[in-house]
Amino acid sequence: MIKIVGKGYKYFLLQLSDFLEITKTIVVSLKSVEGRKKYEKIFGRKFEDKKDNSRILTVHVNQSTLASFIGNFFEKTICITTFKDHFLFKNSKFKIMFLKSDKKNKKKAENSRLCVISTYQRVLSDFFEGMINVLKRKINVPYKVKPLIVKSKDYMENVLPLSQILAFQNLKKFRGYLRNIFELNPLLGSYFNDIQVSMVYKPQLEELSFNNIFKLELSRCKLGYSNLESFIRDYNQNQALRNELKIKSGEKITLSSYRRNLKIIYPYLDRYAELLIQECRNLNLIGDKIWIWDRRFFECNCSGLKNKETGQLSDPDAGHYVKKTGKFNVLSGTGYTDTCIVDSWWGLPVYWDAVNASKNDNTIFQDTINQCMKSATEKPFFVIADAGPDSHLSNETVIEKGVIPVIAARANSVGNILKTEKGNHFRAQYVPRIYHKLLGKLYNIRTTVERKNSNDVVGYNRSKTPTRGSEWAKIYVSISNIAALLTALTAFKVGRHDLIRAPGAFRT
Repeated sequence: MIKIVGKGYKYFLLQLSDFLEITKTIVVSLKSVEGRKKYEKIFGRKFEDKKDNSRILTVHVNQSTLASFIGNFFEKTICITTFKDHFLFKNSKFKIMFLKSDKKNKKKAENSRLCVISTYQRVLSDFFEGMINVLKRKINVPYKVKPLIVKSKDYMENVLPLSQILAFQNLKKFRGYLRNIFELNPLLGSYFNDIQVSMVYKPQLEELSFNNIFKLELSRCKLGYSNLESFIRDYNQNQALRNELKIKSGEKITLSSYRRNLKIIYPYLDRYAELLIQECRNLNLIGDKIWIWDRRFFECNCSGLKNKETGQLSDPDAGHYVKKTGKFNVLSGTGYTDTCIVDSWWGLPVYWDAVNASKNDNTIFQDTINQCMKSATEKPFFVIADAGPDSHLSNETVIEKGVIPVIAARANSVGNILKTEKGNHFRAQYVPRIYHKLLGKLYNIRTTVERKNSNDVVGYNRSKTPTRGSEWAKIYVSISNIAALLTALTAFKVGRHDLIRAPGAFRT
């Protein structure tokens, strides 16, 4: 009979006589060479070492999440009892080792696949708060919510013909007409008409009224005309466009008169945009839970060459923009930056401005946050931004407004830095610890503002302003963002949520 006692020691009880019950006890130490030879002599075979089935996981002192080094051990949900069976009991097959950072092998450590745990996470209880149902759980962050339920009679009845109502309800490929924007948003006409009456302004032609000028500029944006001359020429020659906009007069307008009246209504665009944003909030199109910031460069009608005598550009308000977009590619040009904040639900803008393109990301971001929070009636819970405005001052600017900043840090940043599974870095001291595990999913929402910028460039062809001056740049930016808001409102009112973010909707 063989009896195991402790590690590496075994008692061999050899029975010498069945009748006399004489036994002899032999103790063999399997850790020593002599004990192994004695074992081979007794049993006539070599001793085979039992393989250790324990799985040792190496953990770096800078790691942030437990799931990143546990890996795919648990694909299914487990309860807290099962978790304790695997990790907390003494007979556990899993062991966790903490390694200290080695400055000499810094490059080797960066290229290695060691998972990272923060220095204050020394015990497993630091990773869990209260009872847990899953170890490798999926955290769902709402990208958008469903807007309110719309019935055709609420907005379309007695406004649109029955054929169009049925088309919106039954034909998914039907994307509406340009006139639907003006028919389903009566605030547009009344707002600019009231301004014109209050100013006692009498235009020479019907086409030059404030309401018609705004409708023309909005149509130019929706139809993707890059310059004013071609649009005015087509308008003067295209009777179908006049009918679409419901402008009955057949008079021709000139470029100078168009630009003059458009510049007059510019100071009132921001107030009109605020009314549209509030309407979107009432209809659950803007939630004000998470805001995302980004800047988009667009060129101006400027050669980019400075005058030798004055040292200024032909557009003195513009600036030179340089950005590295890849390992060998550089984006450069002369123009302005559209600094915009969009809501995470449907990517609709809540604040925008046009500034000199040569300004630093930190300066633009901080000024945008200060101006937006000063004028906005609502305040978000998170503000997300890329690594452009990464600095302590940018994070503190957001925190001062009572908002949590989720600003990506640069890879070479120093201090208390958190790293997600996808390699994004964040400054831990500005994000409450309870949200550390959400940073990866929160930062994924940042692509919402990229899609909005793509709609401006590809959908509306808004990559170069046809005029010079900061005032015209602000008009240029305001019209494209107002077009996005009106498109979303019109899509909601016809019951087509798939057209809320579609720049190609309502442009036929």
